[in-house]
Amino acid sequence: MTTILIVDDEEPVRDFLSQFLEDAGYRVIQAINGAQALTATAHDRPDLVIADIMMPVLSGAELCRRLKAQADTWAIPVILMSSAGERAADGTGADAFVDKPFVLDEMEALVRRWLPPAKPEPGSHPSP
Repeated sequence: MTTILIVDDEEPVRDFLSQFLEDAGYRVIQAINGAQALTATAHDRPDLVIADIMMPVLSGAELCRRLKAQADTWAIPVILMSSAGERAADGTGADAFVDKPFVLDEMEALVRRWLPPAKPEPGSHPSP
């Protein structure tokens, strides 16, 4: 199943985005900062990372730089988001940027740009 890692220190943002993506059929894992995200990436190997830029411990910008610098994670698409504007993502190697607060349609379009449509779980029935 296609996995998306959401990294944000704000639980309501993580939960809202997680629910939206799970409803779209993706497997979602969460991390509260960049350091936890590096561990999650090594363990779960997500197909896409969506990360806030401004977080304690390890920022989303630094997380992105580290992922893009490693041979085994450089190809994972990273979408950075911030209320500080797109310039905050400069020099990170991010594949895309979204202003916070984000618009769900814009986020969905970016996810679909980087990932194939989510497939239903075996045994589940598509919605009418």
